[in-house]
Amino acid sequence: MFAVGIDGCSNGWLASFSKPFDFKKCYCLYSKSLEELILKLPNKTFIIVDIPIGLDVKKHIRECDVIARAFIGPRRHSIFAPPCQKASLESNYESANILNKKITSHGLSKQTWMINDKIKETQKLIEKGYSLKEGHPECSFRELKGDFLRFGKSGLLGFFERLELLTNLGFATTSLSNQLSEEIKAKPDDLLDSLVLCWSASRHIQKKGIYLGLKNSSKTFNKSESLIHV
Repeated sequence: MFAVGIDGCSNGWLASFSKPFDFKKCYCLYSKSLEELILKLPNKTFIIVDIPIGLDVKKHIRECDVIARAFIGPRRHSIFAPPCQKASLESNYESANILNKKITSHGLSKQTWMINDKIKETQKLIEKGYSLKEGHPECSFRELKGDFLRFGKSGLLGFFERLELLTNLGFATTSLSNQLSEEIKAKPDDLLDSLVLCWSASRHIQKKGIYLGLKNSSKTFNKSESLIHV
């Protein structure tokens, strides 16, 4: 089985995959559509994707997001509250914001709405039978470091703080970036995010991962619960 971490980028999706913890033999792929990307992967996979999976009907923020914010402490602002189910189906930000506020008493940030197409794209694949798990790179980096991260990922110091953690695992980021199509439009941290989710997927394959959002510590949960895999 292969461990797969997937992150969205401005014109599609980026996947990093390897055998569990065999990061020196990691590979990277890019595709415009998520389904097209998944079909390029090996047959047996455990996939963690950086996108909200399972939207709430009435609450303005899911329990797993509240727990994840506490888990990453100073980096909590990186976890957005996704739209509720009905608001996600709206065709534009203005109407979605109004509906979300009507249902949950809270509006939507424009940053959240910018990933809504990817939320819907992911949900359609789950409804078709694809097995996709939700992750959040900042939660994975926090677990990997064993402490809160000092710097935000968009800055120079934050980029290298995360790069060092991944390099210590065996990822060769320079050679991995050379595997990607020149068509990709992505930020440097998009690659790092996919890599750390590959690490989390490796943990879950070997039953070492944790679930943010679990209501108890028994590791048994309702399939309808939204969980962040770390």
